[in-house]
Order: sequence, then C-alpha cells, then structure tokens
Amino acid sequence: MTRSQTRPLAAAIALAALGLAAFAPAPGAFEVKLTPGHMDAKAGRGFLDVTLEIPDVEVAAGAPLLTLPIVIANTDTVATTLTGLTATDAAGPVPLTVKDDPVAIAYSRHWLAGRAVNGAVTVHYRAPIDDTPPARGSGPPYSLRTEGGGLSAVGNTFILLPEGKRAYPITLTWDLAALPKGSTAMSSYGDGEVRMPVGPASRLHSALFMAGPMHREPAQVKPAGFSAAWLGEPPFDPRPLMVWAGKLHGWMSGFFKDPAEPPYRVILRYNPINAGGGAALTNSFLLTWGESAKDPEKLKGTLAHEMIHTWTASGLGGQWYGEGIAVHYQALLPLRAGMITPDDFLSDLNATARRYYTNALNGTPDREIAARFWEDTRIRTLPYDRGAMYFAVLDGRIRRASGGAHSLDDLINEMVRRRRVGLPMDEAAWLDLIGKELGEDGRRLHADMLAGKLMLPRSDDFGPCFSRTTARFRRFDLGFEPKSLVGDIKTIRDLQLDSEAAKAGLRNGDVVTYSVAMDSVQGDPTRFLTLKVTRDGKTFPITYLPRGEMVDAYQWVRVASVADAKCVY
Repeated sequence: MTRSQTRPLAAAIALAALGLAAFAPAPGAFEVKLTPGHMDAKAGRGFLDVTLEIPDVEVAAGAPLLTLPIVIANTDTVATTLTGLTATDAAGPVPLTVKDDPVAIAYSRHWLAGRAVNGAVTVHYRAPIDDTPPARGSGPPYSLRTEGGGLSAVGNTFILLPEGKRAYPITLTWDLAALPKGSTAMSSYGDGEVRMPVGPASRLHSALFMAGPMHREPAQVKPAGFSAAWLGEPPFDPRPLMVWAGKLHGWMSGFFKDPAEPPYRVILRYNPINAGGGAALTNSFLLTWGESAKDPEKLKGTLAHEMIHTWTASGLGGQWYGEGIAVHYQALLPLRAGMITPDDFLSDLNATARRYYTNALNGTPDREIAARFWEDTRIRTLPYDRGAMYFAVLDGRIRRASGGAHSLDDLINEMVRRRRVGLPMDEAAWLDLIGKELGEDGRRLHADMLAGKLMLPRSDDFGPCFSRTTARFRRFDLGFEPKSLVGDIKTIRDLQLDSEAAKAGLRNGDVVTYSVAMDSVQGDPTRFLTLKVTRDGKTFPITYLPRGEMVDAYQWVRVASVADAKCVY
C-alpha cells in the first residue's frame, strides 16, 4: 500500500514494511487506485477517492463511456451522490452527460462522452461514505461504510466501469496515507496491491474491499486458504467464530473435491438494518452483526450458507438452485463435519420448515418470484425454503432408487465439477442428471417444484435420527400491503382492520421506517416488529406481533432410540 506518492524510494520502503512489493502496472492494464480519506467515526462519514486508468478506449461522441448501477438488489450506490467526476484523455477533459435506465428493481446510470474519445482515459471522482441506515430497507450489505477508522464495501456500489464487455488485466493499488497508522487493505483478490489476469472488468463488482486498522484471523495471512478481517470492536470476540469458519471451509473444500484449497476471505462488519445477513462474492463473504445479531453461535449458519456458494454458483435461472442447496447444506455439512450437534441441525431444519409451511404464498410459481422479490419477504424467502425442501425430497428419492449407492451429493458434485472444467452448468445439465437417477419421476418432481407445488420430504428423508410431525403456528402477516415497505418513502396502505398492526394503532397513510431484517422477523414466530411511525408531524414507535391465523406446519423431532453417532447421513 502506497504511503507516499512523491518519493518512490519512500514508497518502496513503506511497502516493504507492510510485507508487500511495489510493482508497475501490467501493460494495457485497467488500473484502479483507491485513496480513502479521513473517516469521522462519530458522524459515521468519510470519503473514498477513486482513480481509474482505462487503456485503449474508443468511444464515439454521444456514446456511453462509463456506467454504475444506481440501485442493485434494493441497495443504493454512489451513482447519484459521487462528486468531482472527471474524465481526461490525451486531448484534454472529456465532457460528460448522464443517462439513466428506466427505474426498476435494478437499474444503472451511464455517463456519455461529449466528444469522441480515443486512447487511454483517466477518470477521477469522490465516493461519499455515510453510515445512515438505508432508506430502502432490507438489501444485501453492499454499500460503502466506515467503522473502526476504516472502510468496507462491495465494488458494485462505488467503482465505475467502462461500458462494454472488453476484457482487461486489472491492477488494484491503494494509498492509505489518510488512514490511521498501521492500516492495511484487502480485497477478494488478495491483500494490498494486486494484479489480476485478463478478464472482464465486472470482476471488480463482485469483489469485497476493506481498508483500515484491520483485525485478522489468522494473524498471519496466507495467499490461499481462509482469512477473516474486521474493523473496530464488535460486542463479541470474532476470533473463535472465525476459527470455526476456517475449519469448516477446509472441510468443505474436501467435500466439494477442490484440487487445492482456494483462497477465501470473510469480512465482518456492522449492519444497522439486516443484521446477521451477508453476501457471497468472489472467493469471499461479507458477514454482518448488529443489535439483533451479536450472538456468534447464531452467525454460524449464515457463514456456512454463504460459504457453500463458493462452490455451487451456477448458470441456472432463478434462485431455487443456488439458495436452495445452500439452505439444504448449511447445517447438514457442519453436522457431517462434527462441528454442530444433531440438535443444532434439527433447530435449523425446523426453522426452514416452519417458515415454508406457514408461508401463505408458498404456492407461488418460480417464474413469478424475480419480479416480486423485493416486494414481499414471503416471496423473497420462498426459493430458499422451497428449494431446500425440494433437494431433501430429491435426495431421499435418489437414495431409495439406488439402494443407498447414490445421493444428492453426487449430483451436486458433478455440477461443481462441470463448473470447474468449463462445461455448461445450466438447467438442461441438471435435468439430465436427475433423469439418469430417477427418470421421468425426477423430471416431474422438478417441474412440480417450479410450478409451486408443495415440496414435502418423507419422515425419514433427513436420516434415522429424525421423524416428521406437525405443530401449530401463526402465519407471518404484516397486516397491510407488503409493498408499502418498498422504496425510499414507505407509506402504509391496505391496512387490515382486524390485524395485529391495526390493533396496535397503525393507520393507512402512516409513513414508517424500520431497522430489522424482515426475513428474520418472518422466520421467528415470537419476534415483535417495531415501526417508527410519522403521522401529523409527530414521530413515534408502534410495536406489534406480525402474525395472523393459526395453521398446521410440518416439523421434525428427534427419534429418542437413535444415538447421535447415527444422525449423520
């Protein structure tokens, strides 16, 4: 990390002191330089200066030169708040105008060149950092954030990219002169300054970035294998949790038959609105804690879930595959690894089953989910929960049909192998695999899942330790139109007069905010929801239990006669 830009020798000495070697950018490289400014911890604000050197640009007058999402996965980026944007080529400054895509669930801003551009272009701008809770509500924790004297973010919220799909070698450098003494930096692609081989510029948008006086586990970071980083002092010691995660990552590398243990980075940071959630990215994972998620034991499931995405990412449409298999395995693989107990596994299974079988919208076809994903937590969680139950049903059928010789594991590892060697990892490949095991019965099961039919594993599909039963729970029910909570201004409409929300005093027309993950509220039948209500110029809280009618739901219980040692299947 460069500590001086004016004296090359001083820079080299500083780099050497940090265990890094100075290097020149690769010829023809897309160069990204990140220069954090001073972070105001008390105000929760700061800034990050970004300089891009883009080689061999050929853009006609009026054509798009740069782009960045405005909103991605219900998360605002710096596209509309960045300042000081300039673009310069050999002929001087390039005038820029903006053109935004139509407003949608995800849409982008494009910066158009005011004249023809040829050759290398230097782009500079300042990305603001503001820890104010996002007005949009729940979304993945991508945004630029400061804590502990440093910053962290996902690249898709602050790095402008050249338009088009041209491939580049990429060079990433840092200047940490404004950060506290001893600060270091890392990304999904390595610690400090890194070079990436030729590939799409969009790699930067699927990467984590963190800089500042980081804590690390293990303290000595190796290029390959597991490494965790965090800023500041969470209310719990993250080290035992990260040691656990490192061991699980090593075990999973063996399960998914990695030829060599890949590098894997975990960043832990505070999240004011969706605590306990995370985001899986290239060779990395962002895990969050907050007031409602500061028990490290309860973060293990999230760590396991997101870690699985490292191997199972696919080209299949929808989220039933990627999220469904992650939910299916998130407790099963740690159980097999001996890192959680059968009772821990049962608790995780029943939480998924309860949320799925009490979900009033669990018959929604898969084709309708994408358009409604951010409108309703019951839609958003459906591919996770229904996908997990689909995989459990499928696993049971494969084991029975093959007399125990084959299982779902074989199909998933074949999909992972296909990805590793560059073969198609799409729905046709998946249907071919299940057809070979189960014939038309397997294809029919898959079609039923996509159509929204109920996925119900047999009593013994989770092994001999567990059997199926039923229990009664109240359905999750906000008591008003869920789309009321979408957008920057959240106005209550279509309030149900007999709902718990109405009984607590909520009214149509109330403007509300909230600071919890609605998905987790849906999953916990005892959890109250607090909305901060603004009405007639006054702001006050309303708290209620967002539940409706009582319904039966499938659950699993321990078979008392079966020992723990036989619970792994």
